[in-house]
Amino acid sequence: AFAANDLATIQSNISSPVIIDVRSPQEFATGSIEGAVNLPLKGLPDSLLSEGIELDEEVVVYCRSGRRSAQAKTVLKAAGFELVFDGGPMSQLDGVLNDSDS
Repeated sequence: AFAANDLATIQSNISSPVIIDVRSPQEFATGSIEGAVNLPLKGLPDSLLSEGIELDEEVVVYCRSGRRSAQAKTVLKAAGFELVFDGGPMSQLDGVLNDSDS
């Protein structure tokens, strides 16, 4: 059982987060959410720090199914990133981010 992702929070409370795709570069190449940065799960949290992403920035992580994004959230929270949100599966997050009615 996986914890519920943070889509509702992302939709209502976050304006311009850093969007991180934690899938492999091969998966990222097949399509991604507009503006997302590809930082695979296995390189976290160091890759976020080397990208210059601050510990207090809003970060949304996503993957294909939601499993790796949940792991990424746990890893980043443990590393001191305060505002990490699990966007879950790419298909769901894309709908939330591109919902112009909100």
